[in-house]
Amino acid sequence: MRASALSGLGAALAGSGIGGMNAFAAGTAAAIPTPSYTPSDRFFNAHHSPIGAYATFTLGYPGANGGFGIEQKLPGAQSVFIGVRTDGRTQALPFFDTVAETGITPYDLSVVTRDFRAASDTFTTPDFNFTLYSPVRSIPDPTGGSPGLLHGPLTGISTSTRNSLNDALLPAIFAEMVIDNSTGATEMMAAFAVAGGNAIIMPTGTRGVVFGTAPRLYSITTDDATAVAFTGASMTSAINGETGAGPVGGLAVTVAAGHTRTVRFALSFHRSGAATTGRVTSFWYTKSYADIAAVALAATQNLPSRIASFQADDRLVDNSKLSSDQKFMLAHAIRSYYGNTAFLTQSDGTPWWVVMEGQYQYMNTFDLTVDQLFFELGMNPWTVKNELDNFVAHYSYQSGTELAGGATGAGGISFTHDMGQWPAFSPDGASNYERTNVFGTFSFMTGEQLTNWTLIAGVYVAQTGDVAWLEKNGAIFEQILVSLENRDNPDPSQRDGIESYNSTKTGTGEEITTYDSVGAGLEEAVGNTYLAGKTFSAYVILEGLLATTGRLSLAARAAKQATRVANTLLAHVTPGGFIASNVYNGEAIPIIPVVEGLVYSYFAGRKDVVSVDGQYGKLIKAMQRHLTTVISTGVCITTDGGWKLDSQSDNTWLSKTYLNEFVGRRVLDLDIRQSTDQADSTAVAWLTNSTSGRLAWSDQIINGIAIGSEYYPRGVTAILWLQEPPA
Repeated sequence: MRASALSGLGAALAGSGIGGMNAFAAGTAAAIPTPSYTPSDRFFNAHHSPIGAYATFTLGYPGANGGFGIEQKLPGAQSVFIGVRTDGRTQALPFFDTVAETGITPYDLSVVTRDFRAASDTFTTPDFNFTLYSPVRSIPDPTGGSPGLLHGPLTGISTSTRNSLNDALLPAIFAEMVIDNSTGATEMMAAFAVAGGNAIIMPTGTRGVVFGTAPRLYSITTDDATAVAFTGASMTSAINGETGAGPVGGLAVTVAAGHTRTVRFALSFHRSGAATTGRVTSFWYTKSYADIAAVALAATQNLPSRIASFQADDRLVDNSKLSSDQKFMLAHAIRSYYGNTAFLTQSDGTPWWVVMEGQYQYMNTFDLTVDQLFFELGMNPWTVKNELDNFVAHYSYQSGTELAGGATGAGGISFTHDMGQWPAFSPDGASNYERTNVFGTFSFMTGEQLTNWTLIAGVYVAQTGDVAWLEKNGAIFEQILVSLENRDNPDPSQRDGIESYNSTKTGTGEEITTYDSVGAGLEEAVGNTYLAGKTFSAYVILEGLLATTGRLSLAARAAKQATRVANTLLAHVTPGGFIASNVYNGEAIPIIPVVEGLVYSYFAGRKDVVSVDGQYGKLIKAMQRHLTTVISTGVCITTDGGWKLDSQSDNTWLSKTYLNEFVGRRVLDLDIRQSTDQADSTAVAWLTNSTSGRLAWSDQIINGIAIGSEYYPRGVTAILWLQEPPA
């Protein structure tokens, strides 16, 4: 590579920085106490998960609606007992089956408070408080690289020090119970137990109980030498002294009259053996922790320091200048992301990072990866490279274009929707989701995924300065440019920059976008202006990547295509001031995500591209007018003030709302805070109401209720909010 090309990359990187994240860099001071940002509807389920273990302890929604889970696509149905017995009464937090457990009284909801944060989650009653701690931190690169970014505005999101890989991936979370019997006249018994199934007392080494059936086991252990481990047919029978075999297991301690006592617990998980089929992998942590006993032993050692370390992870959100609504949704989303992560190793020891698609369990759904990009780059950039490389090596394919009259035209490379559906990897070059001869959901996303790889690659290079990876993939950038051009039109003289033809993979069907179920204005790929916005940024990014690797004539072609996209979009501004949803089929449905793709140019070091004073200033002004039009007139606003992605559909996705809010406020520099603040407040209500609250963070909302994309990871688009100045 020529020195001049390297200099150009450095300039692009320098231009991408917007600062403001250094406060969250490793080694910062102890967390500053901040007011709680727990919403008023405080009884909602949340993930409490280790990183990369595809495991969770879900808690927060009344009834038997949570508990332990390994490889679980929705909340479990275990009763969780956290309570005390004193003065003839037995009371517990309301997270158990009150019909089956008649001997225990749940605390009235009115006397239970909650302090919910990114890493800690505390429930307080008149008798005790109980806190769960889970990690929000970087994972060191298993290949030996740096866990942090080299360049760019996302540097410093990580809140952790350079944890050893073993510590970062320890499949455990922690809990602490502070029991207050300071005003009591009699001894108090306190217990933490779960109806986790097949409960047995830990045979050796650690004080606690183990649940589950091999190869999926979990445990509760403590370092308190006075704690008593027990099992039983029910919690009611156990507290009455009828212990023995059964699904319930836990730990109990006594607190003398006039005293307060703190007890700490480790909640451990272990999934042994081959975790997947199609491509045989196991969980990375099994290299260091052979069984549940090994995990529990490691997790229970140094419990106070482990808890303090996790508690410090709260600062990522606590120390930010976000609103209370934003803090809550970011914290909630981070938890759901981690609950969907699986860090795997292949038989040859190479790492494979997987993020599940919530309740659907698709593995590394690529149209989620492109949105989770910003969080992953801030925490562990190596996972982004791992995903990109695995898509190229295993989940890329070639397809042509369906021309008019049934003819087949040239096409090129693209990438699959996913890598399979847990626990089965798909064969190379195929996804589990995509099907031939389908209209709508489950069709192919050839054009969408082609842009997604490009956008992720461009932002990755700009934010990390990974020149070696850039040079290695030069030929892929060439293939992508050719494929994008052909999907516009195989005839260069007929190109307008927009995808014009379906992939031959669709058969008699038609291509779709990621918005497969939202509405008519967003579903169809051909001619879609949402996809055109992403295609614009893909060409802008390709121009830079190709030029930097010395492919100047190809870079010029990419730049010409970007101009064509811009001109086509400008030609389809409606008299009402918004850009039509489709440039070919006559649809002029107001949709928000026309502006979405600009975020990738912004983070790929091309802030000049999104400036009203830059080369594409006319397009940016049209984008500004588009967004202000569709949200100010109410066409893309619900009756309760939320954002609708498609004006004709009540089906909206919160992760995309978060992202498009950022584009509007930061990238387009619009004063829309009043609208976005209301949308955030409405979104919190949608997530925490009595119907949605059981499902942890969910993406798809219809008429204020979570109706799909439940237990979902994509909400970490909210990490972008940390890149904005205080309101």
